[in-house]
Amino acid sequence: MMAEKRLAGRTDCFSAGHILVDDTDKRVRCLVWNMSDTGALLEAGEADAVPEAFTLLTAIDQTARRCTVVRRTGARFGVVFAES
Repeated sequence: MMAEKRLAGRTDCFSAGHILVDDTDKRVRCLVWNMSDTGALLEAGEADAVPEAFTLLTAIDQTARRCTVVRRTGARFGVVFAES
């Protein structure tokens, strides 16, 4: 059994979101599967269009969060939020 590496427990939210690609006008639609205070699990149909770092805008609370990808599995990827 693998040890849990997350810093905070995640809550299922199944919400829409947008990945804002730095220094461009490009937005990639995504699905936010779950989220915590420190990170989230996202899914994007255009997995190859998702950079290693970006801003996530969530529909559930209209909050912009800086993200870094820490794990990719097909179209799903885990991110950690940058500290403010």
